[in-house]
Amino acid sequence: MTHHRKYFHIPWQFAKLSVFLYASIFFLVICLCLIANTCNFLAILPKIKNQENTGLNLMEGFAVTAKQFHKSDKANEIIFQKSNISSFQKFIRNRKEKKQSGTVTQFANEETTESASNSSIYPHPFQFLINEKDKCKQKTPFLVLLIPTRADEKKHREAIRKTWGNESVVPGIKIVRLFMLGFSDKDQNENILQESRQYHDIIQQDFLDTYNNLTLKTMMGIKWIATYCNGTSFIMKTDSDVFVNTIYLIQELLRPIISPSQYFFTGCLMKNHEPIRNPDSKWYMPKELYPGDRYPDFCSGTGYVFSRAVVPKIVSASLKVKYVHLEDIFVALCLERQGITISPPLRNSFFNIYKVPFSTCVYNNIITSHGINPTEQIIFWETLQKEKHMCHK
Repeated sequence: MTHHRKYFHIPWQFAKLSVFLYASIFFLVICLCLIANTCNFLAILPKIKNQENTGLNLMEGFAVTAKQFHKSDKANEIIFQKSNISSFQKFIRNRKEKKQSGTVTQFANEETTESASNSSIYPHPFQFLINEKDKCKQKTPFLVLLIPTRADEKKHREAIRKTWGNESVVPGIKIVRLFMLGFSDKDQNENILQESRQYHDIIQQDFLDTYNNLTLKTMMGIKWIATYCNGTSFIMKTDSDVFVNTIYLIQELLRPIISPSQYFFTGCLMKNHEPIRNPDSKWYMPKELYPGDRYPDFCSGTGYVFSRAVVPKIVSASLKVKYVHLEDIFVALCLERQGITISPPLRNSFFNIYKVPFSTCVYNNIITSHGINPTEQIIFWETLQKEKHMCHK
């Protein structure tokens, strides 16, 4: 009996040792794979986070977005000819297929080389996911409304369509309304595609939809004007939480003293403003992005109006001016580079960066009021149209 125990004892210890070694090796391989994948992900993640949190590494993050997502030739364009809407599913598929072969730094260096060869600091290398190429083909508009918005602001868009953004609000005057978006998540973008098919008033490019990319939204709209609607007389850039008295605005723009062929740019004029250096502020401006002690004169992004003559000037300057994430400052820097002086509004009360308490006769004589929710948009607009005949100019 003792011999049998010795005979079986040694192989059993060997078997246990073998199982333990195999399990350890398998576990080690799994850990190495997870670490490798995590490192690849983290190589990109800091750049994307930096562009949202500080704006300091915007070019690196954008270079990845543009180069990684859309290095394709004409044959691979993802635009539906009839609906003007890009195939979001194809965009996602291309995105997965075109995994980066290098690092973020390699993409950024490629972008820098390309930029230097074109004498451009910032070439805006983004492509349309949703476009409306034919909005101005049938009839040239008098006014184009450019409205940055987020995917989750559907109620804001619906309210604007029913009120001051109605393209038929002034009989005989053609208005074009465009909501501008960046790239969001898949589910939200599917909803945006459906909304675009219904209203044909959305344009979208493949940059990340963040607050720090508001400059990209604005430049997308201005470049769209230059490409697809350069015959329009005037353009207004405003926000989705702003009430705009478009009827009164058009009355003012129809005055003979303002010509679309002149360099005309106006809004709520901001003078002698200093950059905010507090990182906790929404309007934080790092010295690395803007080292100056004062901004040039600028118009608040809540609402500014400009003539078609200004459009190519801004587009041209935007390729030379260093990118800053505060869009009203960036546009002002473009104007300054081109030597275009901002015109103060005829009345200081025209453009308001705060919420004006509603009164029919007050709203009948202003152009913008800021901080208006979708319900208020509808109530204020409907009340104004019903009662404005009782107001004296």
